[in-house]
Amino acid sequence: MNQSYITEKHLEAFGIAVNEADKASLLEHLNDTLKERIGTEIAAVLDDTKLQQLVSLQESGTEEQIGEWLAANVPELQQIIEDEIDILMGELADSSDTINQTAA
Repeated sequence: MNQSYITEKHLEAFGIAVNEADKASLLEHLNDTLKERIGTEIAAVLDDTKLQQLVSLQESGTEEQIGEWLAANVPELQQIIEDEIDILMGELADSSDTINQTAA
């Protein structure tokens, strides 16, 4: 799950104008936050056995193996990802003025 779901285009869509260094930092923070939230939601839908399998795979597997395991064992994975993106985008929209003021 090293994918960046939130990109510079998302920031532009919300009118967020920050310098390049701040933009990279903000995007990293947003994507890290999103990944944490997705991970929390995935853990919440797995039973103890599946959760232990995932933890073991995260310790020794590749990103590709983890992605395949998630696709096979978390049928609602895409919905979880979409829901968490929507929530974070809503938070971003709500705070865009504050972000712009801080960057100014």
